[in-house]
Amino acid sequence: NADYDGGDLRFPEFGSRTFRPSVGGAVVFSCSLLHEATMVTRGTRYAFLPFLYDEAAAEVRRANLEFLEGAPIAAQP
Repeated sequence: NADYDGGDLRFPEFGSRTFRPSVGGAVVFSCSLLHEATMVTRGTRYAFLPFLYDEAAAEVRRANLEFLEGAPIAAQP
């Protein structure tokens, strides 16, 4: 959607430049980068936030979920 003001993506360690993908576009980056979305000052900003990770990170995620929920979590295929 494009009917909002603000809500741009910023990576503070790389300066003050902000990013806003075109409608239907995406910004893909490592979650290890410090980042923020600036305040939305008008309208509503929608975001799709998938998390991509390898098998080693998936195992860490499963272990964390088991710790939080107190029960074993089956591995996903």
